[in-house]
Amino acid sequence: MNIEPRRVHDVLIIDMSGKLDTLSARDAEARLLDIIEGETGRVLLNLEKLAYVSSAGLRVIIQAGKVLQGNGGEIGICNARGGVRDVLEVFDMHSLMKIYDTEKEAFASFLA
Repeated sequence: MNIEPRRVHDVLIIDMSGKLDTLSARDAEARLLDIIEGETGRVLLNLEKLAYVSSAGLRVIIQAGKVLQGNGGEIGICNARGGVRDVLEVFDMHSLMKIYDTEKEAFASFLA
């Protein structure tokens, strides 16, 4: 599991790659929470290179969203593909946070 932050304008984009499963969830959560600590703006999780997400991985994403919302920020997801996208839909993640097909679509929504 690899988690790399980058900032584009006022949006913190977090690129996630590998597998977000039971084995990687604890370390991924610590890394993600460390990155978003004190963040009060928009955060976009780019899942383009995420090959797999389990229910433990979804809990990590939900926890990050709760922390951000508690700070007055917001979280979104983009570029979820294949099985990762299917899992997000099955677990109704769009009811908790916005899910965008592309990073470009997310930025267009932010600017609207």
